[in-house]
Amino acid sequence: MRADEHDESRVTVGIIGTGNMGAALVRGWLRSDEAEVHLLVWDKVEASTGRLPISPRLGVAESIDDLAARADVVLVVVKPKDAGEVFGAIAGHSGGVRMVISSMAGVAIERMRAALGPGPVLFRIMPNLGVELGVGAIALASESGAPEADTAAVIRLLEPLGHVEAVPEELLDVVTAVSGSGPAFLALAMEGLEDGAVAAGLSRPAARVMVRQAALETARLLPYSGSPAGLKDRLAAGGDLDRAAFAVLQERGVQAAFRQAVRAALERSRRLHPGSDS
Repeated sequence: MRADEHDESRVTVGIIGTGNMGAALVRGWLRSDEAEVHLLVWDKVEASTGRLPISPRLGVAESIDDLAARADVVLVVVKPKDAGEVFGAIAGHSGGVRMVISSMAGVAIERMRAALGPGPVLFRIMPNLGVELGVGAIALASESGAPEADTAAVIRLLEPLGHVEAVPEELLDVVTAVSGSGPAFLALAMEGLEDGAVAAGLSRPAARVMVRQAALETARLLPYSGSPAGLKDRLAAGGDLDRAAFAVLQERGVQAAFRQAVRAALERSRRLHPGSDS
């Protein structure tokens, strides 16, 4: 990554697009202790950047040209329909930009290279909103032939935002289906548990706390159990699993429903690709 002329350890990340995901990425970096990561943002909706936290590590660019001229790494977080305009503006400064990272669904690295020409090393990421709290899931796909040192540098850059998993580009749609929609799927399950507790007599506030704590317990126990199936078996062995209640979920086909939901989310993600029928 290109170093600042006065501070060789400083990296300036230019973020184009500060909607929900762009803002979450900004807040995630600002909440981390990565003091050497400085952020420069631009959005065509000026009010969007105005809602970001005030920080000495955060600046607002006057234009995409201004951002690309000043950034070491450019992160594009806009809708796919805006890809051509954004890449066209970056291309004029690609000699100075070391890396370009896209968070746009359906915009392949091959298309990025065609628009940007030779120069920056290219990556795609699929993050989820957990990045704002440093607990996100981020899938990273590298351009074929990308230097290992550059890939490692991008992983280090993203690690303050959550878990980074390197995957082949063709699997990014699967990641989008699981990590993007997954929190909403799990929230639906939590909503059902909460409603069940309320129907059985618990107050809504108490039920909400109990379900939330159960979710936290699950997340914290999983690394020690190897897998969800391992955690389920561990709870069953310890007498903490009501087998009759669990059988109700199995009879209702809960696991199959989740599998079908992931498949539906995957198909939607694939429809975002240029040239799809929808």
